[in-house]
Amino acid sequence: MAALALWAVAVALVVLGLVTGQTVMWIGSAGAIALALLLPLYTRVSGIEMPPGLATGVLVFSLCAFVLGEHAGAYTTLGWWDIVLHLLASAVLALVGLALVLLNTEGAPPRTGLWIGAVLGVGFAALVGGAWELLEFSIDAIFGTNAQRSGLPDTMGDVLTNLAGATYGAVAGRLVLRRGLRLPLSGLLVAFCARNPVIYGAWPGVPFQKAGRQPAATTEAPLMETT
Repeated sequence: MAALALWAVAVALVVLGLVTGQTVMWIGSAGAIALALLLPLYTRVSGIEMPPGLATGVLVFSLCAFVLGEHAGAYTTLGWWDIVLHLLASAVLALVGLALVLLNTEGAPPRTGLWIGAVLGVGFAALVGGAWELLEFSIDAIFGTNAQRSGLPDTMGDVLTNLAGATYGAVAGRLVLRRGLRLPLSGLLVAFCARNPVIYGAWPGVPFQKAGRQPAATTEAPLMETT
């Protein structure tokens, strides 16, 4: 019921923005709905299941960024607003990076240390964060907007915040995989792997320290015929 109420609020904001002529409100709300609907659309096309509630989470996050942040002015009146959003986004992206790493073993414990996957998760989040900063710079340069606020200080602050959030996401992902310790957001990684046995067929469903590592693959040299 709470999820349905949030979706209803998003639709109402689109209608309200159109009726009252508040362009930023209806475009931001419509954009939030479109981004959230991409997840069930991808599930329908690919068969890959998303963690429960993730689409609604994307909707709420986008509303906070586009409507409350831009339209309501939270970015300027609340100094911590942008920081919190960057922390959340980069933490989730680091978990996505870990999920991509586990594709190589179909969800089984990797032969290398989990810290390597954590580093790659941070790198993936940093890559997406850097691309976002380039997008903001391009929009400001082309349309004369002020997405970067104070310019270089804002960008450097966003980069630092992204690294902090990504580090948390990577550490939380490693802890839930290694020891089963669930910190906030880390359950997304577990739920995603558990709901998709097609791509994570070797997922043990338990902490990796209990499942053990998979034995290294061995190949036998081909027999040589003698004459």
